Amino acid sequence: MSRHMQIDIRLLSFYERGFKGHFPKLAGIMETCGYTDAVEQEISLYALVDILRSMSDQEELSPSIRETLGAFLEKLMPLEKAAREELLARRLNSLDQLLYTMEDDFEDLEKALKAS
Repeated sequence: MSRHMQIDIRLLSFYERGFKGHFPKLAGIMETCGYTDAVEQEISLYALVDILRSMSDQEELSPSIRETLGAFLEKLMPLEKAAREELLARRLNSLDQLLYTMEDDFEDLEKALKAS
């Protein structure tokens, strides 16, 4: 490793309409559970998987929302793990494909939360 330079590969969030604008129902649920900072910081969807994991057991959530989150976490957690492996191995093309899949799942989660 260089003494004066480092390689920095990281995932940054990007929401054209802001996180709340794109995921209003999820943002509201997160704020209810005390994750206002994550909403305001517009956390990346990759990092959001860990927050959803801890949120899914909170008593503030209705059983139907907990069930919905649990179902999506079953898909998102393996995606997050695979994305981490691709990121660490610097396989950026396959990482990109996993992130697209993750985005689709989060959009589906938002639709499911609106329906519940």
